[in-house]
Amino acid sequence: MFKFRIVPKKNPQTKEIKYYAHGEAVTPVRLEDVADEISRSCTVNRADIKAVLSALDDALIRYMVNGQSVRLGDLGSFHPRISSHGAEEAQDFKTAMIKGIHVRYTPSAKIKYLLRSPQVVYQRIVDPDVASGEE
Repeated sequence: MFKFRIVPKKNPQTKEIKYYAHGEAVTPVRLEDVADEISRSCTVNRADIKAVLSALDDALIRYMVNGQSVRLGDLGSFHPRISSHGAEEAQDFKTAMIKGIHVRYTPSAKIKYLLRSPQVVYQRIVDPDVASGEE
């Protein structure tokens, strides 16, 4: 169930306010919970699954620190991206101008399809400050 609220947002150019769905923050699922769920659907025990997922975590980070993208099957791809301040000329660029690396996640076609499918059930969180509208 995907929980959402209706929030007002102002268009900075026209100053017009419209109301949009905004995903509600939920408690993240822990690695242990994922390992438990996987162990219930196969013959591998929770401890072994947790060890493999922890090793995957380490490997994913190691590859991205080295500038490599990682494709994880139907889960999608993780791409490291660099951001920096600009220099007037190429020869003026210094590594100190690099702000850091962020990760871009690109879902697979399967995940994109599933997230748009009727399998996704939405639940509106009613906010007393906003008119009720459609449920």
